Amino acid sequence: MSPDWFKTRGYRHFDLPVGERFAGKVMNPNFVLRHSFLPLLHYTKSEKRYKKCPKTGTRTITSKDRPIKYASHRDACILSYYASTLNKLLDAHYDATGLSDSVLAYRALGRGNYDFSAEVLEFAKNRAPVTILAFDVSSFFDNLDHTLLKRRLKALLGVSSLPEHWMRVFRTITAFHYVDMEELKANPTFAARLKEKSRDRIASVEELKARGIKFHPNPELAKGHRRGIPQGTPISAAASNLYMMEFDAAARAFCDSIGAMYRRYSDDILVICDCPHGTAAEAKIMDLIKAERLEIAPHKTERTEFSGTGLGVAGKAAQYLGFALHETGPTIRESSLARQWRKMRRAIRRTRKIAERNIASGKSAKVHTKRLYRRFTHLKVCDEEGVRTVRNFSSYGRRSADAFGENEKITPQIKRFERAALREIEKLKRDLN
Repeated sequence: MSPDWFKTRGYRHFDLPVGERFAGKVMNPNFVLRHSFLPLLHYTKSEKRYKKCPKTGTRTITSKDRPIKYASHRDACILSYYASTLNKLLDAHYDATGLSDSVLAYRALGRGNYDFSAEVLEFAKNRAPVTILAFDVSSFFDNLDHTLLKRRLKALLGVSSLPEHWMRVFRTITAFHYVDMEELKANPTFAARLKEKSRDRIASVEELKARGIKFHPNPELAKGHRRGIPQGTPISAAASNLYMMEFDAAARAFCDSIGAMYRRYSDDILVICDCPHGTAAEAKIMDLIKAERLEIAPHKTERTEFSGTGLGVAGKAAQYLGFALHETGPTIRESSLARQWRKMRRAIRRTRKIAERNIASGKSAKVHTKRLYRRFTHLKVCDEEGVRTVRNFSSYGRRSADAFGENEKITPQIKRFERAALREIEKLKRDLN
């Protein structure tokens, strides 16, 4: 039986996928001490964002870039084991200090974003009039201070100095090196390999060096700052929660003292307090974040007033975990809906292109739409094993409506999306079959 922290990974890297036999070795500290960690692979994940001006109604398009760095198969297996150890210690810490309901991200709580958001909305409505403060930490992973991170790791492990195997793991995520995917694609040899439908490794370290591929250091270390961990490794999430241990305790203690709610989901911080405490609560969070050597951009701090009248201030909604929390009821954020519409239309276009090519070449006589139904509609489609399942945005929306107990706004949003998806799929079938 494989460990609960172990999972196989199908991506290509600078080594081959590993199995349970390798996973059994990583629990031995001596094995970790002998292990040579490989450079991470880096790519930039770009996400379009559409923002609507409340006054003019015009929309502007921006792009949010997220630098993702992922580990080789062997390294990921090792980091998964240490992340599992960290998470168990953190869960015990949260239970002992009463923080378990305040720290929400990267934990196996058996609940979804809609559950957390429904809890927030219920608290706000029951306590109204209240002020809802939402903070977003700037460049969170890039700015985690190594000295503070190491101090918290020692505190959680209950040691005065880190054991050498833990030190190896710590160095792996702080003094990391990475290879840029775009630089690999620019090299003819590696570009050809990346296009292959294969599970072979992309290259060995020796090949990378021989062909002049650069091993980039942690950008923050290169600038002379002892900070920054990669976003995308199996231990990154646990390390971020570890880093915020003292902040969580201090923020929760302050909020308890004024009868406020405190929640943190990764770098998203939420405080709901009585209106007279709003300014003091905002100042306190800013001071606590500064003590962690982090920053909150003022323009990313949102302040929403719930009046208790069912209207709010000028109809403004609090934005939280993909939902717009109105006093009159919750909705799925427009940006989240728009993202799904774009995904659906992009998938339709891609399916049409593939079907036209296959029909023209005689490989197929019709367009195959089962995957589209499964991804974008509420219809239950049988998979290869004959199981009728649906686990997609549509089912997520319906679960959200159930969680809030107020589906007069969310359900119409989802049904409108489902009807559009069905129309597009049926049109595709009429055109090509």
